[in-house]
Amino acid sequence: MLLVLISGLGFALYFAFVDTTPTPANSSQPLSSPPDTKASDAASSSSLRDSIADAPMMTTNPQDATGGTPALTPPPPLLMPASTTVGALGVGSGFPHTPEGAAAQLGQIMVSTLQPMDLSWAGQMQQEWFQNRADSGMWPVMLLIQGFLERAGMPLGLEPDALMSVVPVAAQIKGVDGPDWVVACVLLDVTYTRSATARLAYGHCERMAFTGGRWLIAEGSHPPPAPSTWPGTDLAAEAGWAAWVEGERP
Repeated sequence: MLLVLISGLGFALYFAFVDTTPTPANSSQPLSSPPDTKASDAASSSSLRDSIADAPMMTTNPQDATGGTPALTPPPPLLMPASTTVGALGVGSGFPHTPEGAAAQLGQIMVSTLQPMDLSWAGQMQQEWFQNRADSGMWPVMLLIQGFLERAGMPLGLEPDALMSVVPVAAQIKGVDGPDWVVACVLLDVTYTRSATARLAYGHCERMAFTGGRWLIAEGSHPPPAPSTWPGTDLAAEAGWAAWVEGERP
């Protein structure tokens, strides 16, 4: 069953086919309600946020995640703030109240979730790092981990001789609505090793909300997949990725 994961292309095919559609959030609407200005404003904001989050991004092929033509011009850098504290479950936190801070926090969440490839751990991450887990539908990352473990023949999680390495290499800000809400996207360098090594780039976006002094994955449907393009290529630049440059710790 490991044959699916041995080649970089097979690895990329798996990630591409699993993370393909946004997941709708659970929602319930009353049959009728009296006019309410605040409710109308909230609905307008929700509509704007949905349009930002649901906007399609560049469509790529699985092959694009494993290589490409190196760009003659270096990609623009995006200075990412460093964490200033350790948050829930040991995840780096304390990022500033800025769009870059939201992207940096998402990077930390994704690394901490994907590296163990463990469903129980991913559930704990949801519990601690989602603004409202009950209202966020099925997290595509959970489905990705579940399918990966099934195909790898490891239903209880990664075995001792298997290693998953996840490193953020690029980011982009898809959109903002005020200072407390951002759709942030990260491009991850994912390397899987077990008797052989497979490596790919994996792009992922989330709504992020600043609440309680930290960035969390916000409620609402999960955005469509981000373009998974090999970093440093012409296609990565065309897809809007900026090189992840981590700033110094204060």
